[in-house]
Amino acid sequence: KEIIAAGTLEYTVGKDAPLANRTVVMTIDSTDYVVNNDIIKGDAAPYVDAQWRTMVPFRVLGETFGAEVDWDQDTQTVTYTYGDTELTMTIGEETYTVNGTEKTMDTAPVLSGDRTFVPVRFVAEALGYTVVPLQDANGLTASVVFQK
Repeated sequence: KEIIAAGTLEYTVGKDAPLANRTVVMTIDSTDYVVNNDIIKGDAAPYVDAQWRTMVPFRVLGETFGAEVDWDQDTQTVTYTYGDTELTMTIGEETYTVNGTEKTMDTAPVLSGDRTFVPVRFVAEALGYTVVPLQDANGLTASVVFQK
């Protein structure tokens, strides 16, 4: 009897190996984040903005992804350094850069209290994550799942 097991193994190659197969789940209005089935307590909750984009706390998102996180108060700029990728966003601006290449999104990072919130899809996809929104019974985003 022949058994075919194609697609059942996952391989990780290269310097980003420790972050492969990482899963992060953030739930709207909850400060509990799930990272590889461990619950991490944050101090700010994701929300959905007027453009229907999920906005998440910049520092928490970067740290759960394993990125180096930097905030420049003078320029109101946030930067992630993740492997060979550098992502920079500026508060209130819809343009951002990935490795120096300018891109545009349909919403902008904001300051809320002493926290910076960024549109998660643009950040996660720039860092190589797949983004899947999970919807509630009303068809609204309830949680966002990021996988690498």
